[in-house]
Amino acid sequence: MGFKYKQNKPYRPPAPKKPIRLAFGLVEDPLSKPAVPQTPPVVHQFEKQEIVGTLTLKKFNVDGVKLLTEKHLQRILVNLRKIYEEGRSYNTNTIIDLLSENILKISFNFNQSVIDRIKGLDRNERLWDPESKSWHVFIGCIDDLFDILGRGLKITDEAYEAMVEFIQSSYYAAVAPGKLGKLIFRENLYADDDPASELGRKVTVAPGSQLAMQAGLTLSAVQENHLNLIRAQIANFPFKRKPFSHQILGMEFLLQNPCAALLDEMGCGKSFQIASSIAMLFDRKEITRCLIVAPKSLIKTWQDELKMACDVSYTVIEGLPALRKKQLASNHSIFLIHYEGLRLEKETLAQWVSENPSLIVFDESQRIKNINALTTISAKYVRSKASRCFIATGSPIANRPIDLFAQYLVMDNGNTFGTQFPAFKNKFCHIEMYEISQGRKRIKVEKFLGIKNAEELRERIWATSLRRLKTEVLDLPPILSKDFRVELQGLQKTLYAKYRDNVRSELENMSEEEFRKQGNNIVVKLLRLSQIASNPGLLDEKYQGPCAKITELDEILEDVFSDDTKKIILWSHFVGNVNFLQDKYSEPWNAVAHTGEMSSEERNQSVERFQNDPTCKLFIATPQSAKEGLTLLPKDGVTKADTMIYLDLNFDASSYIQSQARFHRIGQTSEKCLVIHLVAETTVDEYIKKTIVDKVQLAAQILDDASQEELQKLRGEGVALNRFELLQAL
Repeated sequence: MGFKYKQNKPYRPPAPKKPIRLAFGLVEDPLSKPAVPQTPPVVHQFEKQEIVGTLTLKKFNVDGVKLLTEKHLQRILVNLRKIYEEGRSYNTNTIIDLLSENILKISFNFNQSVIDRIKGLDRNERLWDPESKSWHVFIGCIDDLFDILGRGLKITDEAYEAMVEFIQSSYYAAVAPGKLGKLIFRENLYADDDPASELGRKVTVAPGSQLAMQAGLTLSAVQENHLNLIRAQIANFPFKRKPFSHQILGMEFLLQNPCAALLDEMGCGKSFQIASSIAMLFDRKEITRCLIVAPKSLIKTWQDELKMACDVSYTVIEGLPALRKKQLASNHSIFLIHYEGLRLEKETLAQWVSENPSLIVFDESQRIKNINALTTISAKYVRSKASRCFIATGSPIANRPIDLFAQYLVMDNGNTFGTQFPAFKNKFCHIEMYEISQGRKRIKVEKFLGIKNAEELRERIWATSLRRLKTEVLDLPPILSKDFRVELQGLQKTLYAKYRDNVRSELENMSEEEFRKQGNNIVVKLLRLSQIASNPGLLDEKYQGPCAKITELDEILEDVFSDDTKKIILWSHFVGNVNFLQDKYSEPWNAVAHTGEMSSEERNQSVERFQNDPTCKLFIATPQSAKEGLTLLPKDGVTKADTMIYLDLNFDASSYIQSQARFHRIGQTSEKCLVIHLVAETTVDEYIKKTIVDKVQLAAQILDDASQEELQKLRGEGVALNRFELLQAL
């Protein structure tokens, strides 16, 4: 058996673009077969193990399998010994250890490329352990691991002995022929004259330019030189606060790609990465103007980030038309505007960005997920006049993968998913069409059922996107989730039962078709039930009966605040609840409120007081008003906000996920974070909570390539409920 490779060229396998499905079996050398078989061939049975995340590979019978030839076996063992011996002298954090029989424990400093390639292994061969922040990998992947980790790694004695034993086994002899050459190719990495050093010339030209081609450089070499220049600029940039390693990688990604999506999980510091990249793009003269579009609640946050990142002057576009006109005449190089303002000033802004090399940033880009919304249409129009565009969001898929199309269309003018929305839906979404009556007309309605071609969808996303999870890049405390179950009593229970029976009767008399058509009305009725379970006073100002959740909340607050270093974030989706609770708890704990009905200045004052006033113990908000971009962590270094309570939930998964990121982010120093759900037993609360988890699961499947075992942990025992199950829940 021979192995084809170019002499003096090191083996450099590319990172896989999507998970690789390996089908292990026996590969026989055709040259060793007789022309006419004298005996029936040996049939090797093997069974596919579909259990995800167990590191249990396919089982098959290796009886009678010949060991590797002495020639190949010795070359592999010699190279393995070289790697092992060289690693003994390294002072490195890249370590291969033996976790248990046939399972390796892989540790290394954060490196997105390495993480992507490990994820490219079969799901049954690798498993991320967030507690030890290490990867568990089946020992049969050692060939791939050495290619992925490169040079400069350390192998423990126990791992080395296990590898030697495994390579000499019949199992390795059975699966090795398809990838046997990788360890042999490693010989070139240990040669004295490493050919990779020939790429050391520096040429300051843009990747792929004609000048570069005339200079005799390959495209990959030019790209490498371009990346080296970017890394040098980042290394010399005068940061006012030290960036994390994943943030440096994010800046490299943004500076290399004119159109890019930064999809880091909330709390990883997306605004800091983008603001720093903006400053460096200005320094390199690649842009001379920048338009930042963000939700109104985050304009103040962006002003703070820009002040920290660069000296370029900016103007905030806001207020009445006359004031906006004056602001748009500014000669500043950076404009900040909220999404509503973008729609109102699209013509002027499009002209402004078209006059010079410019960058547009759409922060919290899920705001432009609706392809037919005027805000999205305005964003697409203005973006088409700019040379660069970044989108940033931690939750690009709020409810359905359909939400992706408009965001990426704005970002890259259709390069990722094309420009035709119907074609995107047909390719990536299972959709059911049905008709409903609207007055005298019958209109067609779409219902999303599931994802099609998920692997291709992920592949297209990652071509221009970067996403890191907090568990991978930050040393954050674990989130512990706890449900406090309460039982409705007295008048509250009676009110709930009366309204529930009306809803149940209505559902029982609906056909399946009517149930689908009345989806929005049913959601409204379920939320009305949620209000009664949360606080009946929201529906009847004269209500004087018991309130089970408020009673339980009183006890929880008393218990947590017995530690005078604690602060709490309390969520309710009902503005009336926020106002009621702010009044109730204003005296003992100086509670502050945060709702969409308050002005931007009032909301900012609430946040600053919670951050800076040690006596302000309680922050009460609607997730819709405080879900994006805010950091709800005290700044005095003494008090800690590590407890979050949900008085109630609604069907918005995006608000739920983002609200938790307000305290589980850079700056959280507690040993653990606690999330408490107040759930009224045998009520609609249980149905809403399960529905939320289903949406979180869908986003994880598409973006994070989560295993079924990981999704099951996320999902718990809950399942999506149909009409019959909803009736059972009611």
